[in-house]
Amino acid sequence: MSRSILNREWHAANRMPANATHEQRLAWHAGHAANCACREMPAAIRAELERRGMMPEKLATRHADSRD
Repeated sequence: MSRSILNREWHAANRMPANATHEQRLAWHAGHAANCACREMPAAIRAELERRGMMPEKLATRHADSRD
């Protein structure tokens, strides 16, 4: 099980917009994954970011390491 690390400063400065569009959700989750490790990214968001080649490098590396 991964350790939960909350980046309070990032969360305070980067709130998910109310009624966020799909594009806003993708951007928020990409930024969140690059700056905070408090929880896993939703599978559907991860799949879409991977499909678009927008997976944050930090998360892509961490995800690839977990497959070894």
